Amino acid sequence: MPVELTIGVIARRKAQDAITISRWVNEPLPDIHSLLCSRDLARLTRRPRWELFGLALLGKVPRKKRYRGRPIGWCRAEVLEWMTRELAVASETPERLNAPRRFARRQTQQGHLPLERTPSCTSTRRTRPDCSSEYHDRP
Repeated sequence: MPVELTIGVIARRKAQDAITISRWVNEPLPDIHSLLCSRDLARLTRRPRWELFGLALLGKVPRKKRYRGRPIGWCRAEVLEWMTRELAVASETPERLNAPRRFARRQTQQGHLPLERTPSCTSTRRTRPDCSSEYHDRP
């Protein structure tokens, strides 16, 4: 095969191949200071990372920002907006202010401090005969 024919075949083959440019050629660099890694996100939201990953699977957390097609981190502004979106101030109406508390206990579990003695404590306490009475009579 002559050299001229070989060059013509190669030239036709190159002309048929399409030149492709990456879709990320003109993508701007992200602001590194406004990106959060998973550890920063967990510290900011005060939730464990496994819980945040679960919320991300459900679509409850803002999506990660991408650079060149790969996820690199969360945008701090989006996360702060997401955190404040769920905060709603309840209106202070008289009905709400006068309503009983939902989790108020009727009685406390510990009636008094352990160093204090009340008549109810002394009546149930048994004294040993070898103990001095002044130890049990202290206030």
